[in-house]
Amino acid sequence: MVSRVDLHLHTTVSDGALRPEELVRAASIAGIQVMAVTDHDSVDGIRDAERAASDLPIQVIPGIEVSAGLDGDDVHVLGYFLDPGDRVLREALSRLQEGRVAQVRSMVERLAELGWPLDWDRVMAIAQGGSIGRPHIARALIERGYVGSVDEAFSRFLRRGGPGHVEGQKLLPQEAVSLIKEAGGVPSLAHPIIVGASDYRLDLDRLLPVMVEAGLEGIEAYYKGYTPEVTAFLFGLASRYRLVPTGGSDFHGGGVVADAELGAVEVPWETVERLRGRQRRPGCTPDGRR
Repeated sequence: MVSRVDLHLHTTVSDGALRPEELVRAASIAGIQVMAVTDHDSVDGIRDAERAASDLPIQVIPGIEVSAGLDGDDVHVLGYFLDPGDRVLREALSRLQEGRVAQVRSMVERLAELGWPLDWDRVMAIAQGGSIGRPHIARALIERGYVGSVDEAFSRFLRRGGPGHVEGQKLLPQEAVSLIKEAGGVPSLAHPIIVGASDYRLDLDRLLPVMVEAGLEGIEAYYKGYTPEVTAFLFGLASRYRLVPTGGSDFHGGGVVADAELGAVEVPWETVERLRGRQRRPGCTPDGRR
């Protein structure tokens, strides 16, 4: 059964395989009624998605997935109902994009030093002008026959601590939260646990208080691979910190990133209204106080 709500989706603007308008049509055909476009460090696909949805029975929530980091750990922060035209947001995202390009170029250079040369122009072409990242290097490695899958590319070369990995400059998690809040959005911690990812272990006891203090409003509790026990654990954290449990498929469309199908993760309808209720109101400070 396809969920009517999917709040974690990617397009070619970052590392997805479908253009924004294609994603909207595919989601509508699948039976999804509310979707969020949450590309990595970019809001450039939102307007196209909204236009595509204008004559379809589907609502597009303007969103994003902001890359942050703390002590070498990746921390991703989803944002919902933000203003994609916000000047401060767009300036910050421009700086993040520059950092992404520098990081990926450094990783390509590192791989060449190790005897696995890649063509930089080809890596850029795979990204299709979108938000470039490690999945695009993985695709280039597959094309050259160095690896057989994205998973192998990450496990052998691109994972944190791997021989081809280079750390990039990122926002602190609380800075990502504040950036989303300032743009009128509702921030939620993305995939706080990734089942089977040995290099992804967030210290939630340390991380959540800092992010909540900055204005965190949600935590992704519905996600691919989550067992009832994992979801229950995250629900406990949501209750403790008064966060909205959010979720989605993290659909990329295959090709660049292996993932779940559209709407494969059941997300309650009420989640959308709870997030809408957390939007920053006129006259409030970024943390919601008057």
